[in-house]
Amino acid sequence: MRIPSLLRHHLAPGRLRALARSPLAWILLVVGLLHVVGIGWGLPASDGWDNDGVAPRDFLPGLAATYTPGSFYTYPPVHLALLAILTLPVILVAAVRAPSFALPDLVAEALKVPYMTSTAYVARSVSLLMSLGIVLFLARIAEELRAHELGVSPAGKDGKDGEHAGGFSDERVRRAGWCTAAFAGLNASLTYYAHTTNLDVPYLFWGTWALLVFTRAITRQEPRLLRRALVLAVLAVGTKDQAYGLFILSLPVAFAIWITWGVREHRGRVLKEGAIAVAVAIALFSVVDAVILNPTGFAARVRFLTGSASQDFVGYTRDWSGRFGIVVDAARLFHLQYPNVLGPLIALGLVHAFVLAWRTPAPRRGAQLAASVLPLLAAISFTVTFNWSSLRTDARFLMPQALLFAVYGGRAVEAFSFAARRVVRVVGRGIVTVDLALALFACVSVDVNLLFDPRYDAEEWLRTHVRPGETIETYGLNVYLPRFPEHARVIRVGPEATDKRNPIPGVEEVQAPFEDAPSREARWVVVSTGWVWRYLINPDPVLLAGRKLPPTQHRSASDEASTQWFERLMLGTDAFAFAHESKYELESQFPILEIHGTTGRRIWIYERKAGR
Repeated sequence: MRIPSLLRHHLAPGRLRALARSPLAWILLVVGLLHVVGIGWGLPASDGWDNDGVAPRDFLPGLAATYTPGSFYTYPPVHLALLAILTLPVILVAAVRAPSFALPDLVAEALKVPYMTSTAYVARSVSLLMSLGIVLFLARIAEELRAHELGVSPAGKDGKDGEHAGGFSDERVRRAGWCTAAFAGLNASLTYYAHTTNLDVPYLFWGTWALLVFTRAITRQEPRLLRRALVLAVLAVGTKDQAYGLFILSLPVAFAIWITWGVREHRGRVLKEGAIAVAVAIALFSVVDAVILNPTGFAARVRFLTGSASQDFVGYTRDWSGRFGIVVDAARLFHLQYPNVLGPLIALGLVHAFVLAWRTPAPRRGAQLAASVLPLLAAISFTVTFNWSSLRTDARFLMPQALLFAVYGGRAVEAFSFAARRVVRVVGRGIVTVDLALALFACVSVDVNLLFDPRYDAEEWLRTHVRPGETIETYGLNVYLPRFPEHARVIRVGPEATDKRNPIPGVEEVQAPFEDAPSREARWVVVSTGWVWRYLINPDPVLLAGRKLPPTQHRSASDEASTQWFERLMLGTDAFAFAHESKYELESQFPILEIHGTTGRRIWIYERKAGR
């Protein structure tokens, strides 16, 4: 079998030796190891522990809903379609083995553990690879900025294709790239989401790629690349709607700076290419987001996203006090992205980038300024158009800004580590080494959190102590629950209709008040703190200015019957006594990073009292 020429080129001995000597390659390898350890978190299972993830079971129904007239799914279809293609062999095997092609039989077969586990691994592997792509794209943006500042062209660039596949031969340029990769790759939230099937990594993959190509259009004076950049931006929005926040302010402002101060000739050509790129993007969006194919469903999804899907979870008031609170809390929650000691490096790198842009020789200064400001503009754009609109500061909603700031953090790492003055270089390397080591430790802690999830201990305890046929009562969404022993009878209780729940094979669904548990005669009650906390909080807490309790949390905390039942259960004053607590045991060595309400959360197990 003949090896394609491109593959033969990349596998040539010289290329492989260069790869082995590349700091960027080694950094990506380390980041890849951080992102693969613990990738089996909660598996095998018929459902995953990825809170708001789309796999293993949601993406196919979501894809079907997207293109059913009048129907819609929470998320747009790009990543759903990609996963459908990649997992098609698994689905075909399930279909062949189903008793019939009737929908209930197909669904029942597909929900079995082997198929769902295989699907989850495929989806998580895609997230892992895309997380490495994000780190690489940010590194390439840093290289473009440094190369343009120095007046360096890509190795072998022939002037016809601004997005040359090769890199830069100048060591200073490559250094800017791998310093940025080291900074971006040690983001704790990215480490967590690289293990999941959430859409945050996929949309940032397309989003950072779009920003890279837009940067190249500016720095290499190749306006035709604007078409490719906006196509990638559409794919980002078509993966998760909030991606619009990266572009809606940043691209127009950066483009305006470029054509005003960075284009001395052919300004008309640049404007023409920009107009063509916008037209192509609009047309593509109309197809990708099913605007044309399912207009009523698209309209319904927009109403849903701007209604209950967002307004039920707002944590800030819709005024300047709330917006200011978002900015303050973004800084307060910085530790969920990087250790706080990395904040000053980002600030210094930002200043350094703009100083160097201003010092760039006049013919290139405008383009350098437009390109240098682009990551900052994208971060500001996301904050203003998404965070200030959704009124939320969850870790995943602050991750885009943190990753974009890595371009500036990497610039500071490079400047300190390779300063001309020896004293600055030695001291700088010491500071940078300590700071990045702390970031590495935080990422390792995320992996340890996943490997030693308290639910594993709860599962082992239940297998050991629950006898065959005994009944376990539990509550809450799939993502908060341990896997239950097959020899037990498990019922999940809640006031909501059972057909509104994501089913768990082997678990009986019961619609009933929580507080009626004593009359249901279960021997055991299993409660996840990742879910029950919403019934145990003060419904009217005293909060800082601009903050508010999200409506969903307020409703749960105001449910007196449910809150009183869980309080009695916690205190052991009802029919059940405390039997076991499963908790994360390594907190003193590797701290809990509470990301998306799923890591390090305790499981409480109660046993019916004798005679009750």
